Amino acid sequence: MKLTLTSTLMATTSLLTLSSAQFSIPNIPQTCLEIPQVLGNKPLQLLSYFHKEVCEKNCTATINQHNQYLQQSVFPQIMKDLDTKLDISTTEQASFQKIQTQVEAAIKKDCYTEGNKQLCNDLEGLADYGLCVLKATQPIILKSIGELKSSVNITDADCQKIKSIDSDATVWEKTLPGYVDRFEQICESEKN
Repeated sequence: MKLTLTSTLMATTSLLTLSSAQFSIPNIPQTCLEIPQVLGNKPLQLLSYFHKEVCEKNCTATINQHNQYLQQSVFPQIMKDLDTKLDISTTEQASFQKIQTQVEAAIKKDCYTEGNKQLCNDLEGLADYGLCVLKATQPIILKSIGELKSSVNITDADCQKIKSIDSDATVWEKTLPGYVDRFEQICESEKN
């Protein structure tokens, strides 16, 4: 799962699609615009760790198996933690959960076949899956942005909280790598 031209192209396509979408982004505080700098290369380091701990150990899991792990074991805990740390209201939580459910259903419906490809060492398959996901979820995301922009008010304090979470070494050095380690154990147990 190393970054290559294909994965870079996929990411660029995603960003271009979102940037060309016909919606207006609400006023975003300057503090939020600083979040990418706070993140730095932490996501790439996590991907590198995933590649080393999962892919280089010949994990044969499919994209769908990895997604199932994420949906059952990772996302619920991360969302619960974020809801608490960011003081997300129960109404907003319900809205986000509805969107997440719609996105998951669209991916399962439209991209299940693509998701049966190997998670590791098949960059073309991963890129095909990513493009399928983008195509399947784009209408939901664009509709949701339109619905949420009137009810979500992003404040400077919210952005400060996000920056604090994103700069927390425990998240990047223990929590997220811990999810990778557990997935590697699942892969290892399926080999035996």
